[in-house]
Amino acid sequence: MPSDLKRLPQRFGETVRQLRIESGQSQMVLAEKADLTHNYVGEIERGEKLASLETVVRLAYGLGIRGADLLARAKI
Repeated sequence: MPSDLKRLPQRFGETVRQLRIESGQSQMVLAEKADLTHNYVGEIERGEKLASLETVVRLAYGLGIRGADLLARAKI
């Protein structure tokens, strides 16, 4: 696996965290908007879990952006 793919969960999580903070939301608020648990949002932000496509769309909705824009911001 190319090294850039190994960093995918971390890169995506950092992007979610940055956008969440920029939007002034806590993990709890984002989780509620995205219909996810705050523990799962935390795991994604820390790069411990790789989000499924459905989860990407849910997070994007919670952040008020399109899923494609979230992926683009993460340079995926």
